[in-house]
Amino acid sequence: MRIDQLTFLRFIAAIAIVVYHYGATIAPFHFTAISFLFKQANLGVSFFYVLSGFVMMLAYMHKAPINAKLFLWNRLARIYPIYILALLAVCVFFFFVHVPINCKDFILSLFCLQAWVPSAALSINKPGWSISVEALFYILFPFILNRFYALKTQIPYTVMGIIIIFFLSQLGFHYFLHAYPIHTHQELHHFVYYFPLWHVNEFLIGTLCGWFFLQQKKQAAKNYDLSILFLFALLVVLLKYPLGMNYHNGLLAVLFAPLLLFMSANTGIITSILTKRPLIFLGEISYGIYVLQYPIFIMGNKLGKWIGFNAAPQFFYFNLLLLIGVASLSYLYFEKPMRKYLLKFIKA
Repeated sequence: MRIDQLTFLRFIAAIAIVVYHYGATIAPFHFTAISFLFKQANLGVSFFYVLSGFVMMLAYMHKAPINAKLFLWNRLARIYPIYILALLAVCVFFFFVHVPINCKDFILSLFCLQAWVPSAALSINKPGWSISVEALFYILFPFILNRFYALKTQIPYTVMGIIIIFFLSQLGFHYFLHAYPIHTHQELHHFVYYFPLWHVNEFLIGTLCGWFFLQQKKQAAKNYDLSILFLFALLVVLLKYPLGMNYHNGLLAVLFAPLLLFMSANTGIITSILTKRPLIFLGEISYGIYVLQYPIFIMGNKLGKWIGFNAAPQFFYFNLLLLIGVASLSYLYFEKPMRKYLLKFIKA
């Protein structure tokens, strides 16, 4: 089951993350009225995790119990080819500019394990840490679906367990934030922010949200435009006035979950706009935008200097357009063909 109006949200989150990394000081993103949004746009990763659990439930709940081997191969065929392409692109660039690559970091990145080792979490292709986390979700999902969601008698315990895990994750995360000087200790910082187990709560909230939607979808479909706008407004307010809270490790999942529910069941104007084919396509290339952002920007900066750019906005917007273009070509002529090719092996 695919819900097209959610697809463009991926693009918004991916572009916001790119702005967070490379354009937060560039107009118009540095304007006082909106700068606080882009200074916290890394929260788009948290949205991706909740969305991941949500869409997996929509895609596989009716197939439960599922074969773990088939599921994992399908996910690998979807994310791994361009992940490796981006990783190798950074390695090639580092080779030509004489930047050494740690062999251990490369092996960890190759097997999507870098986030498990704090010192290697942001090694080589920096955004790859979140793919390392996502890989854990893929390993867990068949067990979660088959053992808990597929058995109706387990649902109350599943709901209770997810709520407990969510609260314990937030308590543990905020304890580390306030009890230890993580901002002066890089490895501790990387452990608190990037270690995969801290993010499982976000994925689990997404699966619970997906399960609930499937139970209610027939009677829930109606115009939720005002509810969606209210939730977006609430998100803006929470980002503007965080009141000392840190949202990085899933606290906003309690807002992302109802947003996904309302967006999925919505029949209003917002849905009619977001289901336009060009917007769906932008959503489809969002994974490429995310995973290719680092290699494109480091290479694009070199190319920009050769062209003659001398101002930060020139570099940023040139790289952004280059990134969208490369991600589009990659999706059409690399990602889709490679996925189709790899899936032949599992069918055989």
